[in-house]
Amino acid sequence: MNLERDSTASKSIFDMDYASWKIRLTLVVAGFLFYLGVFVVCHQLSSCLNATYRSLVPKEKVFWNLAATRAVFGVQSSIAGLWALLVDPVLSADKGYSQQNWCWFNIATATGFFFFENAAVHVSNLVFWTFDMFLVVHHLFAFLGFLGLVISLRAGHYLAMTTLLLEMSTPFTCISWMLLKAGWSDSLFWKVNQWLMIHMFHGRMFLTYHMWWVCFQHWDDLLNSLALPHLALFLVGLALLTLIINPYWTHKKTQQLLNPVDWNFAHSVPKNSQSVKVNGQTLQRKKQ
Repeated sequence: MNLERDSTASKSIFDMDYASWKIRLTLVVAGFLFYLGVFVVCHQLSSCLNATYRSLVPKEKVFWNLAATRAVFGVQSSIAGLWALLVDPVLSADKGYSQQNWCWFNIATATGFFFFENAAVHVSNLVFWTFDMFLVVHHLFAFLGFLGLVISLRAGHYLAMTTLLLEMSTPFTCISWMLLKAGWSDSLFWKVNQWLMIHMFHGRMFLTYHMWWVCFQHWDDLLNSLALPHLALFLVGLALLTLIINPYWTHKKTQQLLNPVDWNFAHSVPKNSQSVKVNGQTLQRKKQ
């Protein structure tokens, strides 16, 4: 097991015995509980402080809190992914086998997040009778892929960290959706954020091309370090992202810039209510 040592400054945080099932499982559970906590805290704060949130129907409130939770995870993932892609010399030197303690930490906590995400999406689908095929497939592959990394002690970490960098778009997606619900889609801030988000989705597409190139360059290493079902899962997931999911979402976000509509909840306005715009916020007021 090749667990490289990080710098002295980071050892106090990341230097754990990742060969231990107990350590890895604890971090997975910690990741799940942390992001569940973000979801709950977001609900509490939004209920107290945000008039737009209080005007939403229940399934929109769930989506609001999930968007905020994904945004927090997106920040963690973007930092980890950029560090692996641009800074860490160990991962860059050996993209097939190299491992780092800080990568183990992020892989385990990300697995906890993806478990939370799958649970939240499926419970929401059951409660509100909704279903988003792209989202369900995306998060199922993400959870199974990272679960496989938690189980495997031989898998390299470079591709795992660049996979996390695909979450670079989620903070911008969160901001876009919240401002759209608040009635600020005509503001300069929303439009700038939308442009940045579209660029992030283009960045996701280029990143998948880079990941394919790494796979081709280190094919023998992948065959030796990953179980065949895990490798097949990764390649199928990467193909879906490259050919279907990323192009579809990029198209939808570009379309949304030109036509600011929330296609997720186009018909979710509560009955006997009407929209009222106050200080840039769209409130729902019951008809008398």
